[in-house]
This record gives sequence, C-alpha cells and structure tokens, in this order.
Amino acid sequence: MKGADLDRPEGLSADGNRAYDIIMAFLQSHDMTDPGGCKTFYSPSEWKDRGESYGLESELVVVHDGGEVAGICNLDYGNYGLHDEFQDTLNAAGFYMEACTCWYSAIYRA
Repeated sequence: MKGADLDRPEGLSADGNRAYDIIMAFLQSHDMTDPGGCKTFYSPSEWKDRGESYGLESELVVVHDGGEVAGICNLDYGNYGLHDEFQDTLNAAGFYMEACTCWYSAIYRA
C-alpha cells in the first residue's frame, strides 16, 4: 500500500520534523510514496535503539531499501536529475543528506 510506512517518527527535533515535512512534500509532489514494504523514517534515538552505527547525530534517518525513496537517495538507481533536485531542495532549506550505506541515509542540519 502506498504511503503505509511513511509515518513521522516520534522523538524528532524541530529540525527533524521540518526535514520530514520537506521530504514528504518532495515525495508527494513526484508521486514517489511507495516505501517498498519497509519503515522509511526513523528518529536518531530509534535508530540508535536498533543498534545501528551511522546517522546517530542526524536530524532524521531515511531508509530507502527497495522503496521509491531510493530513487532520490541512491545514485545507483540512475535518477541523477531527481537526486540533484532533491539535494537542492534540502540544501535550500538548510539541510544535507549523507549516504550512510546503500540502503539508508541521514539528514543533517547544514
């Protein structure tokens, strides 16, 4: 089901909530709301509780393993223009994305 696992995680900072809103608006404007069966967004504290190593000091963690979100986060999907547009959108709002692995990224305040 489209959008089923795109919920806002609990415990985000004000910047984390803002980053979530920016990303969701971008995804919705490009009709890219299929998470591919996995939970897409995590707060840094949720991520730490999972035992993950990277992105723990970020504002928001974005899992894009198999979902449409991968097209804007992972260059291996070949959506270079859309990836750049997403990066520009984040940068204009004072954020940047770091690719942590090929299946998740972290959003930081610039």
